[in-house]
Amino acid sequence: MRKIDAMSLAMVFMLICLCFSPNHAFAQSKGPPTEMIKGAYQEILKACDTNKDGKLTMQECRGMWSDKTKAEKECKYWDANGDGTITEEEYIAQVRKIMK
Repeated sequence: MRKIDAMSLAMVFMLICLCFSPNHAFAQSKGPPTEMIKGAYQEILKACDTNKDGKLTMQECRGMWSDKTKAEKECKYWDANGDGTITEEEYIAQVRKIMK
């Protein structure tokens, strides 16, 4: 697993998509389309889902950061229900919270 800030990578990916989208009038909506958020999550999975089960375990999530304190904080945020895994549904919901 690469030591990258995948959550930051996903946010940058989403912003790039927003800037070049022909329908970028997000001021009237609640952020990026769900399909765009799902695409960002899939990019994170490609980089970090070592067991290829389609979700991130806390260990996979923590592996993205070299700073253990930041890793704990970020992973706990994205694991919204606290069950130890970050699913696509949780990721979408948490992105929507950020974008409000």
